Amino acid sequence: MLENKRMGNMLIILIFGLMLLQGFMDNMRGVLIPSIREFFQIDYTSLAWMMLISTLGYIGATFSGGLLIEHIGQQKVIFIGLTGLAAGAFGISSAWNFFALIFFMFILGSGIGFINIGASTITPILFVKNQAIMMNLLHFFYGFGATLGPRYAGILLASNYLWRDVYRYSILVIGVLGVYFLTCSFPKVERSEKKQKVAIQQIASDKRIILFSMLLGFYVAGEIGIANWFVNYLQQGRDMTPLQSASYLSLFFMIFTFGRLVGGFIAEKLGYMRSIILYVAMAIFCLGIGIFGSKPFIIMISVSGFFFSIVYPTVMALLIKTFDSGINSILGFVMAFSSMINMLANWMVGKTNDLFGVAIGFYLVLFYMSIVLLLLLLLSRNIKSLSDNNKNMLSNDETL
Repeated sequence: MLENKRMGNMLIILIFGLMLLQGFMDNMRGVLIPSIREFFQIDYTSLAWMMLISTLGYIGATFSGGLLIEHIGQQKVIFIGLTGLAAGAFGISSAWNFFALIFFMFILGSGIGFINIGASTITPILFVKNQAIMMNLLHFFYGFGATLGPRYAGILLASNYLWRDVYRYSILVIGVLGVYFLTCSFPKVERSEKKQKVAIQQIASDKRIILFSMLLGFYVAGEIGIANWFVNYLQQGRDMTPLQSASYLSLFFMIFTFGRLVGGFIAEKLGYMRSIILYVAMAIFCLGIGIFGSKPFIIMISVSGFFFSIVYPTVMALLIKTFDSGINSILGFVMAFSSMINMLANWMVGKTNDLFGVAIGFYLVLFYMSIVLLLLLLLSRNIKSLSDNNKNMLSNDETL
């Protein structure tokens, strides 16, 4: 528990702001994909490599950031993240060729990764009770940023600004949060966390952790797949204008954000696993109607945002609830493993766009969400089986 209530409140505001910033920076890129492709005269596979390398930066930052927190604390790691984010945005806005763009996308992804791991290791300290509600509220701010990002980018493009300007002006948003960050104080929590360490071999051999990692990886691939490729799909596959397509993506995240605002209460009422399975099934249903239906049904893809909304934060709450110790080590492993799956899965979307067309590439989002549903059913059975075994062991001990 934090000794200083004011410190705790300021940190809660900070991590909400950091999540908003992540959503903003992560999801404005999807609107810019057609403009970047046209400017550099590149194919979809090249774009997929760009996103893969950006995700690689994120993975490296979350892994190394977890180690750095043990030595220098969350405050310095988040500062590194904010600096990397600003440097990446400035570099992207000034990139002289596609290879320079890829390099600065890597820096940008690293900045987001450092911010994410810094905020994630503070969250369990701040939110002890009603974790599904608090985790969904935290990720509500990611959704809020994800709603603003595409809309902001679409308005600038429609006003004849260049895609470079979109990144250049985003530095102002980073700067505002950076100023607030400098006013915050952080608790000394690193020593107590060291007692929670678990060997990597033990983590990697636990089936539940592998299932958590895989389902989060494919889920994020589905969510990021919409963020990265939905606008391009609408423009190239459904003949929409940049502003129309950006509006559909912004609507997706607007509904997504509302879903996170109310989703935590639903998860606490129905149960974490039951809620996640129900929401994923409904997301698949809405995506299927939107993708295979006629043009008026495209809006169902945006509506699916409501059912995407609670999956990630509620899975994270379930993960924290499932394991009694070593949660920071487990979180670091899960975030790195799931990010690798997301990286490769989104590369596949770009490659499929080139080989078979943007429509087939976007179908992969539906395929990934179907894998998530299957993995959830396997995880549910695995957790229930382990719980039943523990109950039997307790019963045998009482008999003895």
